[in-house]
Amino acid sequence: GLLEPGAVLTSHNRRWTAKVRADGTLATADFRGSIHQAGAHVQGLPACNGWQFWCFDAGGGRLQPIDLLRERLRGELN
Repeated sequence: GLLEPGAVLTSHNRRWTAKVRADGTLATADFRGSIHQAGAHVQGLPACNGWQFWCFDAGGGRLQPIDLLRERLRGELN
């Protein structure tokens, strides 16, 4: 629930974007898969840490990695 389906994530360098799908995967212009798979695909790399690669708009055009949301959720569960 921290990222709604349809939310757009941006790479840390603002070069690529992906849309959050209802099942939690990401969709780019030509790929659908996990945050890690999508990050690797757009960069043409064999692997990617999607938690650090994909970012959300934290307001005022400031990008924050989605790993921040994961840490926040972990803190709430403990």
